[in-house]
Order: sequence, then C-alpha cells, then structure tokens
Amino acid sequence: MEKKATLRLVRNATLRISYAGKNILVDPMLAEKGTLQSALGVYKTPRVHLVMPMNEIVEDLDMVLLTHNHIDHYDPTVKQHLPKGIRFFTQPQDKEIIMQDGFMNVEAIEDSKSVGSLSIHRTTGHHGFGQIGEMMRAVSGYVLTAEGYPTLYIMGDCKWEKGIQHTIEKYNPDYIVVNCGGAIFPEFSKTEGSIIPDEQEVMRMLDETPKHITFIAVHMDATDHGQTSRTILRNEALHYKIDMKRLLIPEDGECIQL
Repeated sequence: MEKKATLRLVRNATLRISYAGKNILVDPMLAEKGTLQSALGVYKTPRVHLVMPMNEIVEDLDMVLLTHNHIDHYDPTVKQHLPKGIRFFTQPQDKEIIMQDGFMNVEAIEDSKSVGSLSIHRTTGHHGFGQIGEMMRAVSGYVLTAEGYPTLYIMGDCKWEKGIQHTIEKYNPDYIVVNCGGAIFPEFSKTEGSIIPDEQEVMRMLDETPKHITFIAVHMDATDHGQTSRTILRNEALHYKIDMKRLLIPEDGECIQL
C-alpha cells in the first residue's frame, strides 16, 4: 500500500516536503521581497513576498536539503531562521560554506544517505552549458525513496540532457520536481541557452519520459532572470495539448498530495 507524502511549494525552488515520516526543507530562500541582489540588475530578488508565515516553513523540520548554494536557493537570512543544530545535507562542494554560516550538523552526500526508512540519492547535472555552465559551477539533485512511498526526484537546477534521462531510467520516479524558470544571462544565453529548463524544454521532457511520471514545475515568478512564468508554461502546455494531470504548476503556498 502506497503511503502518503506531501510537497508544498514555499516560493521559487523552496519546498517543504513530508516524506517517510520526515519533514524536509529544500533550497531555502527565506528573505523578504526585494532584499537580495538582482541577477540582471532589473528587479531585486525575490520578486514576490512569502505567502506562508515563517513558522509554517521552519517549524518541526528534521532536515534541510540543499541542491547548491546560489542565492536564490540559499540566502543570507537562512542562518537567522533555522537552528544551527539542524541536520543539513549538501553536495560535497557546499559543505564548508554552510558550516561557515554556523550550522554544526552539515553532512555532504557523496552518493546516498539513509535517515530512518528514508533514502536520499544524490544526482548530478549541468546548470547550463558552455562558458555559463562552467561559471554556474556544480549542482545536484536528489531522489527520495522509501518503502511504500512514491519515488520523488528533485532535479535541481539541471538542464535536460542524456545524463538526466539515465537518472530517470535508473530510479523510475513517480514524480519529478523540475526547476523550469528558463533563467538566462543575456550575454551568454543567445548562444548557450538558458541555465535551467524553459517551457519548451519541459515539453520535451514530457514527450521523452514515461507517461506515468508526473512533473511538478517550480522556480518561476521570483527572479528577474527567469523568463518562463507559470502563465507562459501553461500556455505552452495548452498549445501542445499536454494532459495537465502530468504537469502540476503549484502556486506559492500550495500543497500537493503525492
């Protein structure tokens, strides 16, 4: 019998997940609207307010899961809102940075980690290609598995490519959280494309993956370098006659039963 898990979109790529008896906060960007640096110099980040009170985001957490430490996934206010002793899982490249912020229980996941009945498998990918991909540095994703629970793949800021397809073939997830804001840096993106999937890339993913997989689209409407909005993504899906049961586009604060 499949057990229940929930995923709640906080804002941008920040998620609060209840899975296998654990409360997990993914990629916390908790700063107030307009208090962080802009990516393009147009609008300060974040572009939208939090719609959830802070206690609903941070209380009763068992762990934090960080895909990478860019400011729209881990901002300077996080150390003010979370207890320094919280269990904090990172990719190996980010462990020292998080420890420098005073977090004392930081663990790098090389391959996989078990926490009770929960298994966390780290995956890799490319945060863009070419010169901009190199500048973005390392980025990870995570696959969550537990007996009796649907398999959840958090892609992170990874572009669609063969390596991601192989990850999907390996773990056969039921759900994939895709960061599909189509973020760009104009001086590079004319030749090298976006640094995370855009609406057209999501359509390819839907076309090239098994039909039982449900995509949960996040990382939109919160930064100025994100060119794909929820409205644009829905419009693209409508044009391609996508079954919207396969493509969930939650609003900030919305909770999805997995």
